Amino acid sequence: MANKKIDSERYNLPVTIKELGSFATTLFEFSTDAMLVLDAVGKISAINTALCNLIGDEKENIIGRIPDFLFAGQSDVSSYKNFIRDLISNGYWSGQVFGRNKSGAVIPLDLHFSAVYNELGEANHYVGICSSIYSYISQMNEISFDPNIDPLTKIYNANAFLHRLEHNIHKIEKDMSVLSLLYIDIDNFHELAKQDNYHAGDIILKNLGSTLKETLEESDTVARLKGDIFCVIIQDIYTQESIDEMVNKIFAKITKPYVLHPKIEKVSISIGVATFPISGETPQNLLASAASAAKEAKVKGGNQISYHKLLTDIE
Repeated sequence: MANKKIDSERYNLPVTIKELGSFATTLFEFSTDAMLVLDAVGKISAINTALCNLIGDEKENIIGRIPDFLFAGQSDVSSYKNFIRDLISNGYWSGQVFGRNKSGAVIPLDLHFSAVYNELGEANHYVGICSSIYSYISQMNEISFDPNIDPLTKIYNANAFLHRLEHNIHKIEKDMSVLSLLYIDIDNFHELAKQDNYHAGDIILKNLGSTLKETLEESDTVARLKGDIFCVIIQDIYTQESIDEMVNKIFAKITKPYVLHPKIEKVSISIGVATFPISGETPQNLLASAASAAKEAKVKGGNQISYHKLLTDIE
């Protein structure tokens, strides 16, 4: 039998936009990762079967809702609002949270959301991937899942941080010392996270948490507030010089080459510093002041420290 001549031109046609759309739909539906799509205001417009299986509910009960069930296991009621605000503002969001399935059971989740932009550069959808990390925790020989600990970095999470901040403020009001709050934001984290086959982000976050714990005293508090934002509570300080010394020590340690990733020489950070009581007398006000100072540091180009107010300003 004569061999048929293959028409190479027929089989080497470029993939059309329509075909790409069909491929994407197939990947979305049959992916083993739980996936969902949010519209421009944060409501669920599409989910796949894996997500239904993860939370134990039907598609018709989920489409059109806000994805608050992904945060329903958090004791901090503002977690979902912060997620939507940061996602819309930054175009991406990643972190570990406590969700709830339909039966009410708490499930630890790893979430990653990214914006999809239209031709005008506007974010009209957000694609999210979420997976349970309960099995991962079991494999790491964790006896139980601590609701106060961030699963990835093994430091305090946002809920525990806010409680400790409030407790520490009450404590130092009695002994007449001051308290400094550091708001640490990794510069260009979204771009860094893409390196090393998209594993760089988790490595950087874990190393930042461990480096902070190694650098600070046991009485100080280290927490992952959200995404690539970390916060530090420094106690038992009385002068601006002692604040400067500790903040500069942390900054120098973190920005040292290859500390946060063995293959990335330079990872820079922006640190915002707020001090109780001159920068705020409540946990919320103090945190807002530190965040504002960190934003100022980033506006100036990042890789620096910015103070909301100095103790010397009132002396």
